[in-house]
Amino acid sequence: MIEDIWSNLIGFTQQFVVPDWGTLVGLIPILLLVLTFLYVTWTIYRFATAGPTRRGKHRMTPVPPPGTHLPGGSFAPLLGAFGVLMLGIGLVYGGGWLWFGLIILGITLLYWGREFLREYDRLPSSSTAMVATGGTALAPGSMPPPGALPTPQGTPPPGVHIPAPSFRPLLIAMSMTLLVAGLILGGWALILGAVALSFTLLGWLFDAVREYRAAVAADRTGHLDAGPSPTWPIATFAVLAWILAGGMLLSSGLLPNASAPAAAPLASAVAAAAGGGLKPSGPPPSLPEADVVETAQNTAFVVTSLEGPAGKPFTIAFDNKDQGQSHNIAINGPSGGAQLFMGEIIEGPKVVVYNVPAIPAGTYPFVCSVHANMTGTITLQ
Repeated sequence: MIEDIWSNLIGFTQQFVVPDWGTLVGLIPILLLVLTFLYVTWTIYRFATAGPTRRGKHRMTPVPPPGTHLPGGSFAPLLGAFGVLMLGIGLVYGGGWLWFGLIILGITLLYWGREFLREYDRLPSSSTAMVATGGTALAPGSMPPPGALPTPQGTPPPGVHIPAPSFRPLLIAMSMTLLVAGLILGGWALILGAVALSFTLLGWLFDAVREYRAAVAADRTGHLDAGPSPTWPIATFAVLAWILAGGMLLSSGLLPNASAPAAAPLASAVAAAAGGGLKPSGPPPSLPEADVVETAQNTAFVVTSLEGPAGKPFTIAFDNKDQGQSHNIAINGPSGGAQLFMGEIIEGPKVVVYNVPAIPAGTYPFVCSVHANMTGTITLQ
């Protein structure tokens, strides 16, 4: 038992002395998750300990200004973010996970909407009169005191700059829909979805700069104009429509060479451009002779149960058919033991022959070092 513990400890430390880069890269998401958890915990702690305090044993309760209704704390944004996370997981794994993510997101958004309606119902019905009286609530049926004129309808209270309504959230939602469709379809659809999102985000940034300058001017001149109602963004709708039509046309294969970029993700297109151009599309490579043959396609091993010779070196012909995707074959010891062999990581489409050293008879798991969901077993006898 002690020897097994010592062997496992040596196998664990070997990853750092002679690092298995595939395994270390696979640990990056876990490290990012830990860092994100620590940051969120630290942020929650800072918010929990912030706020006005006074000397003594008790914290001073914050009091909103007269005529201002402040809603209490809410978990709705956190629950909404969790719903979006579950939807993202569903988009990755598909099937029942996608429906589960949609249901969770719907529930969290309904909860958020219910909280919003509850806060709206709590707003004082005589807010105009409260502004006129300096924040003092009037009794039902009473009138403001002489000389106190209510705020004109449709104008903000004194000292407040209210931005005009904007179509930017709707445009951002539309461009995000195009981007998500591009993440699913890949190729030109992904590129044009990213262009649409960048276009609408730049428009929102220009609006934010304009509103900031209006607020600064209001502080200087005292003129607090909410501005006219926005007009329909016909030009922006037209640009998004052209982007959508162009993505559908390029992804449909009607244009010459339009289907080649659509079959490859954005990463492969960028890598090909950095290398001086797209890779030529020719006939698939033929498989060389080998003791064992394995194929990777659609981010999965085609054959999940392999057989090979035991007690002597053998070869594996590995055919990576995924365009722009990196795969390999790594053989691990039984029951999660030390790694026995790790093949070179290749980017598809490409064929490579692995020279595997002699391994004793038995059944061993093998996995792709880049994609942990690609697994299988090889029986040596």
